[in-house]
Amino acid sequence: MNQILKKLKILLQYKNPVYNFLLEKKSSGEILFFPENLWTGDSENGKKIVEGFLNFNGELVKFKDHIWEKNNATKFWNEQLHSFEWVRDVRAVGTNKARIFLRKNIKEWLKKFRKWDSFSWKVDILSKRICFLLNNLSFFYNTADDDFQREFSKTLNKQSNHLINIHNRETDSSTRIYIVKSIIISSLCFKNLRNKFDFGIILLRKILKTDVLDDGMHYLRSPSEHFFFLKSLLDIKSFLGISKNKIPYELNEKIVKMCAALKFFKISSTELSIFNKYDFIKEVELNEVIKRSNSKTKTPQSLKSSFFEKISENRLIFIMDCGSPTMEKTHAGSLSFEFSHINEKIVVNSGSPFIYNKELGEAMRSTAAHSTVNIDNINSSDIFFDRNTTTRIAKVWSERLEEKNSFWINSAHSGYKDLFGIIHNRKIHIDTEGLVIRGQDYFSQPKKSYGKLPKKINLRFHIHPDIKLNVTTSKKKVVLKLKNNLGWEFICSEPRIEIKEGIYFGNKKKQKNNHILISQKIIPEKKIKWLFRLIK
Repeated sequence: MNQILKKLKILLQYKNPVYNFLLEKKSSGEILFFPENLWTGDSENGKKIVEGFLNFNGELVKFKDHIWEKNNATKFWNEQLHSFEWVRDVRAVGTNKARIFLRKNIKEWLKKFRKWDSFSWKVDILSKRICFLLNNLSFFYNTADDDFQREFSKTLNKQSNHLINIHNRETDSSTRIYIVKSIIISSLCFKNLRNKFDFGIILLRKILKTDVLDDGMHYLRSPSEHFFFLKSLLDIKSFLGISKNKIPYELNEKIVKMCAALKFFKISSTELSIFNKYDFIKEVELNEVIKRSNSKTKTPQSLKSSFFEKISENRLIFIMDCGSPTMEKTHAGSLSFEFSHINEKIVVNSGSPFIYNKELGEAMRSTAAHSTVNIDNINSSDIFFDRNTTTRIAKVWSERLEEKNSFWINSAHSGYKDLFGIIHNRKIHIDTEGLVIRGQDYFSQPKKSYGKLPKKINLRFHIHPDIKLNVTTSKKKVVLKLKNNLGWEFICSEPRIEIKEGIYFGNKKKQKNNHILISQKIIPEKKIKWLFRLIK
């Protein structure tokens, strides 16, 4: 009921002609600053857009006259459309045809959506649209006729004023940086918003404190969310530098720290590891952000505030999640890990779906979608689709030990303690010289009595789709063949190993993959021992 009243209030407040009149009256068409776009677009995708095909995360829509025709695409697809992030790819084509196409479709959008709209003027879509259009002005604006320039600048100024009015409204956590960025860029571009510049810098300083941890990691503990946040900080630094404004010390400091943390999560030379919410990042984008961060800081082997551990030696990279999940966008992946050898990912987590689908979204956030253990297929932390987790969150403990070429990670989490009175313990030993990863998983029982008795432990290792698996006849060993023809083997102390099918969202499209499953009756304190090792 409260949500209905809230929506009705918003509708009455912004849909009425008085509000539109006041916005129009405040808006100005004078642009004084033209930012530089730092990032390389995808020219091949840009050509397809110009030819009439729009594809967002595998969902393809063909249009006839203009891209604002009615469509049957998903909500997520239309959010991407109205955010105008695709402008960068059209710009990358670089032809006059692409410029005219873009100008035509912007003009059509201005006709259809110049007044407040409950969907296209939502704060998350609006803030991105302001950023992407103003950041690409030099491609389509400078050579346009006076009518287009006047209509475009006045309408975008109007939207910027509206954004400032609603900036503190509840929004998706990953959008907050776009709100800050859009207020700063619009205050630089528009003469009548120059008095909002200091306000934008205040918001920037605030978000740097709240959203970046002391070790440089984004607070959502997601490498891809971290990447997008850092990319926005680099944009803001560029805006300030080109406009000859002072760059806050905190901004430079956070960029350096965040770049070091970003390099920490490189599981290969081309990819980020998958922990928590995941979006696929292209190699060229990843390398551009690292290069522009210009950080000479050494890549850490431990992140002490976000609680991740990394072992990177002898062309083996092992990264493990040793921290408690976030309450916001909770993923129940405590004590999961990924590892690669010679730039080939071997053990992975499953990633996040590209589409807005409750059932699939919850499945990919579950413990079963991570390379770790669950009990009776119950998640190690509660997950909720559209709200924060305020109930059961696993508390995680870990320590790291090293001696020459040997590394130990001893860890435990309490995710099942309140349900079953037991603690999941995971001990990892890595021999980087012999290329052996040994592990033990077991459940300790701090108290002798507990209520509901769990029945089964499910230990999963998700394997990258490029890896071919063969199980021996005895079901006690799995041979993993890499694309480079090297082989690894998996051995377990338990009598039966199963191979199950799954899905993997770690690339640009959904793929089928396999996972190794050990499913046994749970016996407190019984250790399940396993190892991965290179076949020599």
